[in-house]
Amino acid sequence: MDKDFLKKFPDRPGVYLFRDSKGVVIYVGKAKSLRKRVSSYFRQPQTSAKTGALLKSFSTIEYIETERELDALLLENQKIKELQPKYNVQMKDDKSYPYIKLSINEKWPRIFSVRKKEYDGALYFGPYEGGTVRETLQLIKRLFPLRTCKETPMKMREAPCLSFHIKRCLGPCINAVAHDEYMKVAWAVVELLNGNMGKAIDNLKMAMEQASKEKRYEDAGRIRDKLKKIEGVVPNVGVVNVGTRLIASLHLDSDAILQRIQNLQDILKLKNPPNRIECFDISNLGRESTVASMVVFVDGEPYKSDYRKFIIRGIVQDDFASMYQVIKRRYSGTLSKKMPLPELIVVDGGEGQVRMAKKALDECNIAIPLIGLAKREEELYFPNKKETLKIDKNSKGILLLRTIRDEAHRFAVAFHRKRRGSKF
Repeated sequence: MDKDFLKKFPDRPGVYLFRDSKGVVIYVGKAKSLRKRVSSYFRQPQTSAKTGALLKSFSTIEYIETERELDALLLENQKIKELQPKYNVQMKDDKSYPYIKLSINEKWPRIFSVRKKEYDGALYFGPYEGGTVRETLQLIKRLFPLRTCKETPMKMREAPCLSFHIKRCLGPCINAVAHDEYMKVAWAVVELLNGNMGKAIDNLKMAMEQASKEKRYEDAGRIRDKLKKIEGVVPNVGVVNVGTRLIASLHLDSDAILQRIQNLQDILKLKNPPNRIECFDISNLGRESTVASMVVFVDGEPYKSDYRKFIIRGIVQDDFASMYQVIKRRYSGTLSKKMPLPELIVVDGGEGQVRMAKKALDECNIAIPLIGLAKREEELYFPNKKETLKIDKNSKGILLLRTIRDEAHRFAVAFHRKRRGSKF
């Protein structure tokens, strides 16, 4: 393996993805140091049959850099669940690897690891590698203080245990927490394990607001403290995907890039190949000022000199109106004279964002193919069409499209965090 190639990987936490010659992800892994972990695959002969087969099958390696090692853990789980790579352990014998179990079938659920999945009404996540389960449970217990006692059903007590005193348990056994509040925390864990940090945060905020309405100010303060701790562990609180600082594709030759562009042209039925693609994303975390990003890919690669940041003016928490404003400013102001027009415009969002973007383009008298790529279902939205396009997540063109969308999201969130930090 070329040493210069390996040096391109940063000495930082992140997730790496092996792809085969067709562009399909065949393995996802996490690392404390991307450079050291990926280099380890090529430094010495592999004794593992699985790793040997992986190295014979891969064609390219990509990485997603994260702020922290815990971010990489969450992102790895999300990507494995989303892509189901061939060489990850959950595609093997499920009985050999542990699950994470949330006993939602109990009045007061608890979370723990098990080796066997049962049909008992509980929720199971996985299977995972043993080390991943331990790391995930440690993270959850730090952030979401569900009970740790093993009794089923839970026994009531006169005095709390140590876990309550060190704020690792809400204390349902001493009536220290309302059942509704406890269940909102439990469902926040579900959203976290499903890769949806935004909904996890929403559940906790609902519990905090309910406690405040009922004048349980101590309970509300405890949840507020947990939210602050989550923000410290996972920086991009309130967004669906764990924020990344960099998305880069390595070891892709020009033929592979051309194939991705050609495939995207075929999927979208475009008259011209989308050699220049501009993608827009809105970042709106709370009532602070809304911002937007524009990223540009030329010939399938980031063209960072044309990246732009926007501060949305006069709009609070309205993604649709914000999208209209940023599209109008890009294609009618000074930027329209400084930059060439793209062959494709992508907005991060669904029907509402696409509708407002199309309205802005019409007012600018610009006719450029426009699509929306929503995060949840990974569907394509088109102007003036109610039907969405279900996509093959592993097709080459869609992989390129998702990389561009994720980069726009990363760029917007990074800008918003910087502005929030400067205000504080």
